[in-house]
Amino acid sequence: MTVDQNTGEVQEKGFAIKRGAELLTFEPTNPAEMERFIREAVGLLEEMPDVMLEINDRRYAAERAYSRKKNEHLAGYGKSGVPATFARAQAEVDSLAELETWHNTKAEYHFAEKTEQALRTKVYSMLNINRAIAAQYGVNR
Repeated sequence: MTVDQNTGEVQEKGFAIKRGAELLTFEPTNPAEMERFIREAVGLLEEMPDVMLEINDRRYAAERAYSRKKNEHLAGYGKSGVPATFARAQAEVDSLAELETWHNTKAEYHFAEKTEQALRTKVYSMLNINRAIAAQYGVNR
């Protein structure tokens, strides 16, 4: 959980990912907006490792839950003497909710990862543009 320094509002960890995705579409039109973008983006990038670690923990917990439920059902069907192919198929069907949770959490992690990479790239680009603008001001003085 984080606190917005401007408003004092408490924000959930997922806020960093959502706000990062929003910033990727932001196009600053002047140096002041560029500086604000860079500051906000760098702040979000500092939060991302904690956010991604939390998502990754949930991802592996979901994977373990899926594996546990599937294997419990597989063992149950195996005890009843049904063919192994049927037992595996039925165990898969019985575990679909856990599988979906696992896959959704993996997708969330990959989205966060790609958002972080794209945001980092955009920050570096803005820093380079900012340097070029500063150099132009220096030439014209």
